[in-house]
Amino acid sequence: MSSVLHSIKIKGDKTIWLIVFALSLFSIMVVYSAAGWAHLTSHILKLFIGLIGMYIVHHIPFKYFSRLGQIGYYTSLVLLLMVLVIGVSINGASRWVSVAGLQFQPSDVAKLTVILFMARQISIHRDRLGSFIQISWYVFLPLLAVCSLILPNNFSTAALVFINGLVLMYIGRIKLNFIAKILASAFIVAGVIYGLSKFMPEFGVKILPRSTTWVSRIDSYFLNNSAEIMDKDYQQTQSLVAIQNGSLFGVGPGKSTQRSILPYSESDFIFAIILEEYGFFGGTIALLLYLILFFRAIKISFKTDSIFGGLIVVGLMFSLVFQALINMLVSVEIIPVTGQTLPLISMGGTSLVFTFISLGIILSVSRNSLNGVYEKV
Repeated sequence: MSSVLHSIKIKGDKTIWLIVFALSLFSIMVVYSAAGWAHLTSHILKLFIGLIGMYIVHHIPFKYFSRLGQIGYYTSLVLLLMVLVIGVSINGASRWVSVAGLQFQPSDVAKLTVILFMARQISIHRDRLGSFIQISWYVFLPLLAVCSLILPNNFSTAALVFINGLVLMYIGRIKLNFIAKILASAFIVAGVIYGLSKFMPEFGVKILPRSTTWVSRIDSYFLNNSAEIMDKDYQQTQSLVAIQNGSLFGVGPGKSTQRSILPYSESDFIFAIILEEYGFFGGTIALLLYLILFFRAIKISFKTDSIFGGLIVVGLMFSLVFQALINMLVSVEIIPVTGQTLPLISMGGTSLVFTFISLGIILSVSRNSLNGVYEKV
C-alpha cells in the first residue's frame, strides 16, 4: 500500500490541487445534507472517477490535446445530432443519449472539446485570421455549429458555450469589432426567438421544443406580482427562503430545513443549501475559491510559451468559473433559472467527470508549459 502511495506523483499547480480536493470534500458534505445517503454513494464514486481521470490527464503532455480536441470536437457534433434524433428525455428535456447502457449529455463533451478545437484553430491559423471570412471559417463557424445543435434542447448551455467561445476569441486577439458584431447579432437572434415563442408559440415550439419554458422563466423573473412569482418561480422563491434562514453564519451543517422543499437542492440549487447551512460567510469562501482557481489559471497562461496552452488554460477555467457564477446568481435570484450546476460541488454525472478532465488539462499545461512545437503540425 505504501509503495502505491509513493508511486502517485501529483504535479502541476499545487494550489489548484488543494482547492479541487477541498471543494470535493465539501461537495460530499453538502450533497449528503441535500440528498441523503441514497445518492451519496453514487456521488462519491463519480468524484473518485473524476479525480482519477484528472490525475491521468494531468500526466499527458498538453500538446496532444490539440489533436484530441479536434477528434473530440467532430465526435461531439455527431453525438449532438444523435440527441436531436434519438435523444433520451428526462424531466421533459431531451439532452441525453444512451451508449452501451450509459446515459450522458453530449453537451458536456462539446463544452470541453469546442474550447480545445477553437484554441487549436487560433494557434495554428493565427497568421491567417485577418479578415471576416477567415475568422468565420476557422474560428466562429465551429462555435456556431456546436451552439446551434445544443440550442433546441438547452438554451442556457448553448448561451454559456457561446460566451465561452467569444471570450476565447478575445483572448486569442481576434478583432474586437468582429466579436462585437457577433454579440449584437446574437442579441437580435435571441430577441426573435423570444418574440416567436411568446406571440406565436405553436411556431416557436416547432423550431425549438423548449422555447415556451424559456419564455416562462424570463417572464416570471420580470413579473412584479409576488403571487405570480410564487406560482411561476417556485424554485427561486424557496431558494431565497433558504438564504434568509442561513443569515451570516448559517444554521449549521446538515441542519437545512429547505432541502426537502427546494427542488434540485442537490444540483441546480445546491448553493442555496450552502448559504442556508454555512451562511453568507460560507458562500463567500466558496466564491473566493472559484476566483482563486481563475487567477491561478491566468498565472499559468502567463508562464507558458505556447499559444495553444495559454488559450486552453484560460478558456477551460473561465468556462468552469463562469458556470459557477451563473449557478450562484440564479440561487440569489439575480438572473432567471438556467439549470446550470455548481462545478465540483453539485451532484452530477458526466458533467462532474468532464469538469475534472478539464482541470487535468489545465494541470498538464502548468506541469509542462514550454512546448509550442505542435502548433506547426
